[in-house]
Amino acid sequence: MKKGLIRLSSNYLLRQSKLFSTNNQLIFRFCSTKQEKHEFKAETKKLLDIVAKSIYTDKDVFLRELLSNASDALEKQRFLATQKGEQVPSDLEIKIELDEQKRTITIEDSGIGMTKQEMIDNLGTIARSGSKQFLEQVGTQMNDKIIGQFGVGFYSSFIVGDTVEVVSKSERSDKTYVWISDGTGTFEISEAKDYFQGRGTKITIHLKPDQAIFSKKTEVLKTIQRYSNFINYPIIVNGERQNIVSAIWVRSKNEITPEDYNKFYEYISNSKLAYKYKLHYSTDAPLSIKALLYIPQTHMEKYGMQMEEFDISLYCKKILIKKNCRELLPHFLRFVKGVVDCEDLPLNISREGYQDSALIAKLKSVVAKRIIKEIESEALRDPANYLSWYQDFQNFIKEGVAMDDEHRNSMTKLLRFQTNKSEDFISLDDYISKLPQGINNIYYYLAPTRQQALTSPYMEPFTNSEIPVILTMNHMDEVVFKQINEYSSKKFVNIESDQAEVDKVAQKSTEEKEKKEESNVETTIPNDEITPFCLWLKNELNPIISQVQISKRLKTSPAIIVSAISSGMRQVMHAMGQSTDDLKNLTLEINVNNPIIVNLNKVRKSNRIIASLASKQILDGCLLSSGLLRDPKEVVERQHKILNVLLTSEINTPIIEEVGAYREEAVKQNDQKKDDLDTEIIIDSDGNPQVVKKNKK
Repeated sequence: MKKGLIRLSSNYLLRQSKLFSTNNQLIFRFCSTKQEKHEFKAETKKLLDIVAKSIYTDKDVFLRELLSNASDALEKQRFLATQKGEQVPSDLEIKIELDEQKRTITIEDSGIGMTKQEMIDNLGTIARSGSKQFLEQVGTQMNDKIIGQFGVGFYSSFIVGDTVEVVSKSERSDKTYVWISDGTGTFEISEAKDYFQGRGTKITIHLKPDQAIFSKKTEVLKTIQRYSNFINYPIIVNGERQNIVSAIWVRSKNEITPEDYNKFYEYISNSKLAYKYKLHYSTDAPLSIKALLYIPQTHMEKYGMQMEEFDISLYCKKILIKKNCRELLPHFLRFVKGVVDCEDLPLNISREGYQDSALIAKLKSVVAKRIIKEIESEALRDPANYLSWYQDFQNFIKEGVAMDDEHRNSMTKLLRFQTNKSEDFISLDDYISKLPQGINNIYYYLAPTRQQALTSPYMEPFTNSEIPVILTMNHMDEVVFKQINEYSSKKFVNIESDQAEVDKVAQKSTEEKEKKEESNVETTIPNDEITPFCLWLKNELNPIISQVQISKRLKTSPAIIVSAISSGMRQVMHAMGQSTDDLKNLTLEINVNNPIIVNLNKVRKSNRIIASLASKQILDGCLLSSGLLRDPKEVVERQHKILNVLLTSEINTPIIEEVGAYREEAVKQNDQKKDDLDTEIIIDSDGNPQVVKKNKK
C-alpha cells in the first residue's frame, strides 16, 4: 500500500487567499542577498480542517457535493461515448447505500472513474479540480453540464466522517484502486481486486458518532430533495429511485406537456391548486438564464393570516444554491413561485452563496422585467381573465408602483380602475383615451363605496362633464397616485384636495352652461351680506374652520370641506401612527345659492341659537363627507337638540313643508293660527333650546 501526503494547489490558494487568515501558517520567504523561488507552505491537517469545517455552513452539504461530483463523472462518461460515436451507456446512475449499524453512507456512480494517478492528483491535492481539468481538455461545449469547479467539494466528507474510502476504476485502466484517508493530512492508496466489473467510483464515509443521522434514510432523502433533486441521472437510495421530478426548466418548451407543467407546480408549491400564469424562458444575454416561474391564482395575504414568503429557488446547473431566495425578486413579486437557473453565477467556494452582488442585482432586474412583461401580455390577451386575477393581487401591483422606482412605469400599466362613467375596470391608457381634448389631468376620488362617491358633493363639478373621474375605494391608492405623479404627461389630481384644478373644471362647466341658458337663481345671499355671513360662520366654527370661501364647484350641496391633505392620505397617515391635526385650520366652501345656506343667513339675524346649531350640523355633514368625522358623540348630541326643537314646534311652516305633501292639512291649520300666535325660543334648565308659543301683543 502506497502512502502519500494530501497536497495543496498553491496557485489556487493564492487566488483564494482572501478566504484564509494569517493564522493558517501560509509562509512566504524572501532572501535579502540572493533571489530565491519558494512555494507557499501550509499545514495540511489544519487546511483540511478549514475546508471541512469553515467553508461550509451546513453539514448536509457534503452529500450535495458528492452527488454533484458523481453527476459530473456520469456526464463525462456520456460525453466521451458521444465523442467516440458510441451509444450512451444505459447504466448511468448514482446509488446510495445506508447502513445504520455500521454507521456508513456509500455513494457509487457508474461514471468515468479514475486511474491511480488521477486519484493521487485529484483526491490528494486540495483545490485541484478534476472537472476543471476535463473542461480545459474538451473546451467550453460542456460548460453547462459540468458542476464542479473548485476542487474542494470532496473534502466536505470529512465534516461528517472519521474515515473516507474511495474505490475507483477507469475504462482507461484494467486495475481498480482504493484511496483511504482519515483527514489528518495523509492518505493510502492500493490496488483493489474484484471490486468493479466495469467502471465507476464508490465513496464510503465512516460517519462520526455525532453524525450518525446521515446513515438514516429520512435524513438523506431530505437532503437530496433540498439540493440535488434535479440531477440528470437517477439517484437510487437503498434500491429505490428518489429524484423522479425532472428539471423541466432546462428543456425546450416544445418537449413539455401541460401535465408536466402542472406536476412541477404541484411539486414546488406543495399545492393541488392550479396556477394562473406561467413563464418559461431561457436567454443568453445579458446573462445565461433558464427559468420556470409560476403566478398563482390566489394567495394567503388576502386572508390577513401571513405575508407571502419568497418561494423561488436559485440554481446553478440544476444544483440548488439558495432556496427562498429573497435577493432574486423585488419584494412586491414575492407571490411568484418557481426556479431560476443561472450558469453565470460567481459562486463562493462553498457554493452556498455568490460573490458578485452587482451580478445578482442584474439578475434580479432581468427576471423581474420578464415577469412584469408576461403579466402585461396576459392582460392584453385576455382582459377579463386578467381582471379576475387582478382583484386578488392588486395590492401587490400597487405596492410595486408605490415602492419600486425601477419598475414603477411598467407596473403602472397593470393598474385597473373604475370611473364615474362606468363600472368596468380600465387601464390608465384607456382612461386617457376617453379624456376630452385639451385635458391634461387624470382626476380621481376616494370614497368608501361607489355609490357614496357618485353622490358626494366633490363630484358635482363632474356630474354633467365629459371628463371621467377614477373612483377608488382603497386609501392606499392615494399613495400610489402621489408616487406616480404623472402618467403620459398627465398629472394626477385629487378632486377632493386639489382645489385650483377642480375650480378650472367648474369654471368651464359654468361658462358652457351660461352659453346655453341664462342664470336664473331664485334665491341667493345678497352681495353685501356675503362677507358678514362668512365672518360669522368662521367665528361659529372656529377653531376647526379657519377660512370660509364661496364655492365655484358646488351646484346643489350646501358646503364642503377643503384641505391640502385628502381623506385618503389622512387614512394612510393614521395607519402609520402619524398625527395630521385633522380638525384644525380647515377651509369651508359654501354654496351661496343653496336654500339651506340662504336660510341660515336669514336665521342668524333673528335666532342666534338655532343658527349656531344649524351651522355646526352643516359642518358635521361636511366632515362626514370628507372622512374627518371620527368622534360621533358631539354630532349625536347636537342632532338630538335639533330634533327636540323640530318636534316641539307646531307652527314652523317652512319645516313642515319640508316634511312632505301629506302635511298640507297641518300647514293650513298653522296658517290660521298665525294671526293670533307667534313663537319664541327659550333655554330650559338642561341647557336645551325649546320653542314655545306666545300671544301677539
